[in-house]
Amino acid sequence: MSTTNAKITIMKGAAPDLSAATYQLCDETHTIGNALRWMLMKNPKVEFCGYSAPHPSENLIQVRIQMYDNLSSLSALMKALDDLDELCEAVDQKYVESLKGGGYERWEEEG
Repeated sequence: MSTTNAKITIMKGAAPDLSAATYQLCDETHTIGNALRWMLMKNPKVEFCGYSAPHPSENLIQVRIQMYDNLSSLSALMKALDDLDELCEAVDQKYVESLKGGGYERWEEEG
């Protein structure tokens, strides 16, 4: 295994040009796995993407990416992570704006 950084590891068996590779993301779960897979599949250059969590007691996921035209799956992964980050920031900003507007129902829990 060769490490791209402490968070992402390229698993053994990757194509030399990284057109097909499996990446292990440490300290992540299905929460980001499903969103990341969705973001990757929005890229028309991605031929296939799937993810799995090898074991419930391990806090990691593995993401398999295959590209068309021998393009780099690592580039696609990094772009998808950036795009997902931007999406989360936009959702957070809209949520905060909505809260500041105060146009929501309030209730007190009895207890």
